[in-house]
Amino acid sequence: MLKGIKWQVVILTFAVAFGGLFIGFQIYQNKLIPERISRDLKSVKFVKDVTIIAGDKGYDVKVKLDRVENLMETYGEIQEKIKKYPVKINLFILDNSDERLNNVYYNLQFALYEAIQKGDYLKMYDFVKELSQENGITSQVYIDEHNIYIDLRDDSHYLYKVIAR
Repeated sequence: MLKGIKWQVVILTFAVAFGGLFIGFQIYQNKLIPERISRDLKSVKFVKDVTIIAGDKGYDVKVKLDRVENLMETYGEIQEKIKKYPVKINLFILDNSDERLNNVYYNLQFALYEAIQKGDYLKMYDFVKELSQENGITSQVYIDEHNIYIDLRDDSHYLYKVIAR
């Protein structure tokens, strides 16, 4: 039954087929999926730019935001777009911060993490508003069942932070 088969042809056919499947998978994983994710995320209002890096354990997606009206809503829209992909996506939100905003956020972190531990979100909110006003910065604080959203603004600069609860 197997007398007339040329093993070289079988091995060559297997190698070509396997190589074709491997190349196709690489194109799908490194080109097609990132392009779809990028296109979907760019359709969200206030998204300026999307950078995607394919890694061994999923994709690192960096989303550059413009000034948003409501950070919690915009982040929620981004999360909804990401959920439909059956791959691991690590999301990073990029803003337009400066040293002043970073310093204020650094000083806010203690109240933020204390609120997460103790559940005293009203105290945290008051502290964020007070410290922001002292520094001449506009602030918005949003909260949902998953995250705390901090939006600090100073002239043309803005800082966005999403902290898991």
